[in-house]
Amino acid sequence: MIVLILTFIFSILFCSSSDALTVSSGEVAPDFTLSSADGKSVSLGEYKGRAAVIIYWRTGQKRSLLALKDVRDILDKFKGKEVDVISIIAESDSQEEAKGILKDSGINYPLFIDYNRKIYSNYGVRVYPSTVIIDKEGMIAYAMPSHPLTYKKTLEEYIKKALGEIDEVELREALSPHKEEPDRASREAFRLYNLALKFTESGMIDLAVDTAIKSAEAKPDMSKSHILLGFLYLQNKEADKALDSFNRASKLDPGSNDVKTGMAGALILKGEVDEAIKILEAAAVANPYPQMTYYELGRAYELKGEKDRSIEMYKKAIEKIIKKQVLPSSISRCQ
Repeated sequence: MIVLILTFIFSILFCSSSDALTVSSGEVAPDFTLSSADGKSVSLGEYKGRAAVIIYWRTGQKRSLLALKDVRDILDKFKGKEVDVISIIAESDSQEEAKGILKDSGINYPLFIDYNRKIYSNYGVRVYPSTVIIDKEGMIAYAMPSHPLTYKKTLEEYIKKALGEIDEVELREALSPHKEEPDRASREAFRLYNLALKFTESGMIDLAVDTAIKSAEAKPDMSKSHILLGFLYLQNKEADKALDSFNRASKLDPGSNDVKTGMAGALILKGEVDEAIKILEAAAVANPYPQMTYYELGRAYELKGEKDRSIEMYKKAIEKIIKKQVLPSSISRCQ
């Protein structure tokens, strides 16, 4: 049973982030009505005739904050033009914390709350942040999961396209890879990271470890490499090395539930089960798709001899997998 669960979980953890949004360009944007943190109500129809940028983010996540700041900077270039931002957080997130983040970052666009997860479901959000650009006719111009290196440039050019300032040919020209190449170290780190994933998928764990180490060395501030390396060390039952990798990742992405789950897994290997359970229970509450967390909780309770509690956690992990509720994981292919 445990082998089956691990197989499912690894297939989910290493899924491509390109599948993180179910909406795509050229579709009619799903309608919605949202309430703001100030109690006001707004529907998508109110933005007809204007371009709208939906950014679905979460508190306590570095890449969400980077995306918010990028949107802020880009919108400064479009002042006085027909474009609005719809900033959304899940109902489970702290509204007060979100307000504080926006205020401290000098961001003045409104904050809306996705009660009952309607936007999350209708737009197929699976990764934070997720950004959707809607044109003046209410059609989806572009949908972008996470915060790739090209986020800022891509967003700016698609807003221009949504406003009718440039055509499709000009858009392609503006986004040509020759226009704005990421730095060499980043490209090499991403190449090695994706290669490490391929080795992982093929069961070549030792090669995956070596390649993940090289990825982390090429770009030490890329948390993905450290997280992947941590999970690979867990696979090899090297608890101390795993903890070291997760500690490094935690400094780069303090809010990552993947990091917390990995740390707990390492503590379980070291026999520190009670401390691991504390971390995992907190991660399960904060993470809307915690199948890996539930699996580790099941393992922890199994080690403590609490059979019923262990089975309960394993069942929860399987339910999440069957429903294809993909963990918003930082472990994915770099685009």
